[in-house]
Parts: sequence; C-alpha cells; structure tokens
Amino acid sequence: MIDLSEVREKLTSPLLSDTLDGFGFTRQCLDTGLAALTMGTVMAGWAFPVRIERVYAVPTEPFRGLLTALDAIGFDEVFITPTHRARDIAVWGELLTSAAIARGAAGALTDGLIRDTAAIRALSFPVFSAGTIPLDSKGRHEVVEHGVPVVIDGIPIEPGDLVFADGDGVVIVPQAVARDVIREALKKRNTERQFLESVADGMLTTDAYKKFGVL
Repeated sequence: MIDLSEVREKLTSPLLSDTLDGFGFTRQCLDTGLAALTMGTVMAGWAFPVRIERVYAVPTEPFRGLLTALDAIGFDEVFITPTHRARDIAVWGELLTSAAIARGAAGALTDGLIRDTAAIRALSFPVFSAGTIPLDSKGRHEVVEHGVPVVIDGIPIEPGDLVFADGDGVVIVPQAVARDVIREALKKRNTERQFLESVADGMLTTDAYKKFGVL
C-alpha cells in the first residue's frame, strides 16, 4: 500500500517528474499557471475526474451531476474538473469544499477558476487552480460524468492515478507505475541529499556528480 502521508512529506513534483522521465513517461506535468490557493500547500491523492459540459440556461435539475459526484468521491481522492482553461466560470467553491472534506477527499484540482477563496483557506483544504472569478457555475456548466478518464493540457488522467501538486506544479503519475515511481523517487531524494552533503563538505560538484549521478 502506498503511504500518501510519506509522499506528501518527503516528495516533490520535480522528484516525481525526474523519476517518471526514467520510466519513459516524459510528459506527465500539467502546463504552467496552476497554483495552490494557499502558498506552501502540498497535495497528493488518487484522481477522481469529472466531465463537464457547457449549458446556457439553468437546467430543470441544476447541479444533479455535481451532487452525485460529490456523494461518490472517496477517501484520499482528488476532485478533478477539466475546463479547457475556461475563464468565465468558477467550478469550485466553499460548499463543494465542505462536502469534499466530509467525504475525506485529499483536494481539488482544476485547470479553470474557483471562488470563495477566503472560506476555502480557512478550511485548510488543498485546492489548485488557474485563478479566481466570482461567477457561479449554475446555468453555465453541468457535471455530466464522474470517475471517467479526462485530459488536461494534453495529459491523460485516469481514475486512480496519483495526483501530486506543490509550489512547482502538478504531476500525474499513472496508477500502474505509481508504486515503483514512488519507491525510486524516495531513493533519488536520499541520493540528492548525499550529493548536497558531500558538496557542502568540500567535494567538487564534478566529483559529486560522478559519484551520485544526480544534479
């Protein structure tokens, strides 16, 4: 079993990205512009993607798909809402955050915008997004599916993939290799620390690189 608390405590997005390169997964980072609502936040959890569609009027039963998805999200899962970088709707807010916390979710991720930021910060819930806007989603988009594969910035995200985000960006680790990637990333972390200690003790960086193979 993967210990997500250890992942959050010891790993970083660069460590995971470098390790994925070694496994042949060379494009697993979402594009720039996605940031944590609260600086210093580290988020790690299993992908729970939803699919949305644009609407241009309030449906007869608004939020039906969203409510169903919020009821279905599980412990340590990350609610993922792809928007194709939409700039005219907020897809996450305080009430969704409260519902996700009650379900034990690990965080929320969108390539779109969010709102209710002060309230979300007060709840200490990890949220990564492309920014903020006050506009409600009601009458603008509806969740039509959950627990389905999605794509953000050209990166496929499958339900159950490991989602890791910090101040450097967002990395998607395919579920099939997550255990091996985490193991090797932890090894790389230890090797990098040995490199740093050796250079601090006076070893030339050229010699340290030859010995440890990291830079």
